[in-house]
Amino acid sequence: MQRSWMVIAGAVVLALVLVGGGYWWLHHASKKTVAAGSHPHLIGMLGDNATELDNTAPDQDKLCEASLARGLSFGALPPGASLASSEAKAGEREGHYTCDAQGADGKYTLSIDLTCPNSDAKTCFTLDSVRREDGTVTYQIEQL
Repeated sequence: MQRSWMVIAGAVVLALVLVGGGYWWLHHASKKTVAAGSHPHLIGMLGDNATELDNTAPDQDKLCEASLARGLSFGALPPGASLASSEAKAGEREGHYTCDAQGADGKYTLSIDLTCPNSDAKTCFTLDSVRREDGTVTYQIEQL
């Protein structure tokens, strides 16, 4: 009789562990699905849905404006974010620039790449990354 109670108690404990583990696994998997869907997954130089026109460098005075628009469309910046300055600052490497933006939750730095790998055209336009002022990356293009 005592052995049957131990078997029943063991079965109940096992059932609770399986139900709790299943709930955690499903809840955790759904978070990944939502997070993965919130930012685009770019592949190659132009990405899945980008066209060559989308990736042609704008005039220098429109670089930050175009980068902000791209960051907003990618979901890398919060809705309503605006430019802190319309002037693009030259980066450490040639063809790389940064722009500053301000959102309701803080400051952001947009990194832009105007180089065209394997080409001398130098007409490319890529939003490389978006970082919060604390260093958190909200968007970064996949490197090949």
